[in-house]
Amino acid sequence: MANIKTSVEQLIGNTPILELVNYEKKHDLKARILLKVESVNVLGSLKDRIAVAMLDWYERETDIKPGDTIVESSSGNTAIAMAAIARKRGYRFVNVAADQTAERTALLKAYGAEILFLADYPDIAAGFALLNENYKFHDFLRDYFNKKSETDGRKYYVNPQWMNVANRQVQHDVTGQEIIRDTDGQVDVFIGGIGSGGSLRGIGDALREVNPNLEIVAFDSTPEEPDSLVGVHNIANTPKFMLPDHISEAEKPYDRAIVVKKEEAYKASNEIAKTEGIFFGVSTGAAVHLATQLAKQPEYEGKTIVAIAYDDVLKYLTTDLINPIYQED
Repeated sequence: MANIKTSVEQLIGNTPILELVNYEKKHDLKARILLKVESVNVLGSLKDRIAVAMLDWYERETDIKPGDTIVESSSGNTAIAMAAIARKRGYRFVNVAADQTAERTALLKAYGAEILFLADYPDIAAGFALLNENYKFHDFLRDYFNKKSETDGRKYYVNPQWMNVANRQVQHDVTGQEIIRDTDGQVDVFIGGIGSGGSLRGIGDALREVNPNLEIVAFDSTPEEPDSLVGVHNIANTPKFMLPDHISEAEKPYDRAIVVKKEEAYKASNEIAKTEGIFFGVSTGAAVHLATQLAKQPEYEGKTIVAIAYDDVLKYLTTDLINPIYQED
């Protein structure tokens, strides 16, 4: 019984890499498209890794103790992973959200999270406008919860995933090394979304250490600003952010950025469902759409393109991702 697991953390990582063989044949692609399938993590996404890493960081670097509260501002997978693992370790968890799908809300509640929707908290919503001012919203949240701690006697830790070094480090030290191991380091192009910046920077740095000629391509979905990037992408109707610290502090964290429209992402995800038998989420569709455009170009013939399959369809069942108009062959 040596391989019996004893904690949820042990069910995260060592995810497989899938080549989109049927998809490549359908599109007559001359490059290989490989996906690091993070949806098989126990909580369903790439963010499982950073939740463990950031909570480890708090336990190592602060005086946090069971009963204290972690605060996250996320409409996505980070909040779900943080909620589950925080509660398992004995911490309370609060998520501040502008909006999120019904599936995400249900999962957060199931994991014992307290959700503060901005529509119900005008005092917090007033600070949400600071999102476009270099993440000052997180400073606002710290002040807000510091004052709250004085009135309710609870200790709060506001987590800025966009600058927490544990976010980037786990992607470099673990996820990136898994990709290098499973591809023998033979990666020519890495595609990633901006998000909190941790995976794009961490994995990109790790792969570039093996191949200095690696091309890193970032994707975003702000067609009104095609020459600029914001942090969390707008595919899932999340608010605009400035570039996260993980990205802005680096001299050249990516080689170029390409805009992907949400309709293009939806179509790619639906197509993979039929060609490969696995239905990924929206960000994965965006990455595959971009990889396809590159793989059609003569200069990419014979190259290996790696992207992240961030999560699966299950958190998007009430969105346009499953609209029949994107399911046509």
